[in-house]
Amino acid sequence: MIFKNFENVPNNNNQIVIFGSGPAGISLALELEKKKIKSLIIEAGKKSYSDASQENYKYKIIGDDLSDLKYSRLRQFGGTSDLWGGWCRPIEDWNLEKWDLNSNEIDRYSNQACEILDIKLDFKKAKLNEYFNQIQFQYSPVKFAQKYENHISNSKLINLCLNSQVTNFTGENGNFKQARIISNQKEFLVNSKFFILACGGIENSRILLWTIKQSKGLIDQDLPIGKYWMSHPWFLGGIGFLKKEKLKNLLGTNFITYDGPIHLASSKKLVKEKDILSGAIYLNADEDTKIYKEIVKDFLCVSPKYGKKIAKMLLNKDLKCGNIFMNLEEEPNPKNRISLDTSEKDMNGMPITNLYYKKSTKTLITAKRILEEMGNLFVNENLGRVAIRDEIENLDNYENLGTYHHMGGTRIGKNKKDSVVNSNLKLHESKNLFITGSSVFTTGGYANPTYTIVKLSIRLADELEKQLKKIS
Repeated sequence: MIFKNFENVPNNNNQIVIFGSGPAGISLALELEKKKIKSLIIEAGKKSYSDASQENYKYKIIGDDLSDLKYSRLRQFGGTSDLWGGWCRPIEDWNLEKWDLNSNEIDRYSNQACEILDIKLDFKKAKLNEYFNQIQFQYSPVKFAQKYENHISNSKLINLCLNSQVTNFTGENGNFKQARIISNQKEFLVNSKFFILACGGIENSRILLWTIKQSKGLIDQDLPIGKYWMSHPWFLGGIGFLKKEKLKNLLGTNFITYDGPIHLASSKKLVKEKDILSGAIYLNADEDTKIYKEIVKDFLCVSPKYGKKIAKMLLNKDLKCGNIFMNLEEEPNPKNRISLDTSEKDMNGMPITNLYYKKSTKTLITAKRILEEMGNLFVNENLGRVAIRDEIENLDNYENLGTYHHMGGTRIGKNKKDSVVNSNLKLHESKNLFITGSSVFTTGGYANPTYTIVKLSIRLADELEKQLKKIS
């Protein structure tokens, strides 16, 4: 059932309490339901978007500019899934090697994740050369509140309470006994056998940091909570053109045919040999006549013969020409971190977020190396041409076009010096607090995070089932 405030929730004897009703929290509750395990989801926001609710996402950024953190995440039923683009693809196996996780441990949950996201389990990859692959994304139409509202309303095993913000936990020696929530300006203490934070790539860290301040001794203060925060830098890398038929001929039967941009991604070999981060390139398939004309004009000046060939290909619709967008992995850096502001609090008395963030030089180097190698490939195979933006060529800067993937802060790992949760997503040295969502990502890879978030949450349901059996 769905409740508008905590006063109406029937009882306070919960097996599993999940904080956050985005893709992570709802996916976990749905899987627990299949196992006949009751759960209570507590959501800070309202049923739909509210300016007043978003005010609780106030923040301060110290360092380089990012997309507005107050609007790049949503405080409402369904979380940020109400504005996501739906792009889905698994993180590369070789990226997961740094997670203290074997890819098989989460890949076995792929079918359930695809069912939740309404996508096909079909993520093709075709090898272009030793440095690049053509890749395919799936696009999910799912807005979690819209798809699962009726299901949760009628469920006997899932309760959802809106308008209820968790601020901190109480307990001792790693045993989390209660969560303090504010619901319609009233304070409540929530009991549970197991608590799960699924509040996103910023709020998970913020809640834990405030708990350290409020409940001395409950959480190991040496854990790097809030550190190693990351995003996916998304920016314009340059312009260029690609001869689609040439690409088809090069790949043969392996060419991936679909509508939309052509996606190319770095291989493990390129990342290792050039000592760079992973990245994906998006060649816009939409025709942009203005860009076409500019590129043709440039080539007619420099190389009239080649310029005429390009103009002819344009008329034959064989050329994919225009902007080259890049989505890059970001280097985990302990200095990029979330902390609590010392002077300003939200309407419920919780300190707002300070985010310390500086762009990485390695991101610029990665962008330049990937574009250079792609340019070499295009020339060697006569696939087209690439022109790198001056600011990237000169390693000066890049302009973030959107920073909507918030990752890190409670990362997975074995070593408590550089991780916050273990491979089962349990907070180090705790007995009953688990964390799921993008905050546990050790590295970001180049792929969008939601598909992996859903798989991790489904996997967590298996672990919670084991834990409940131990204490029953």
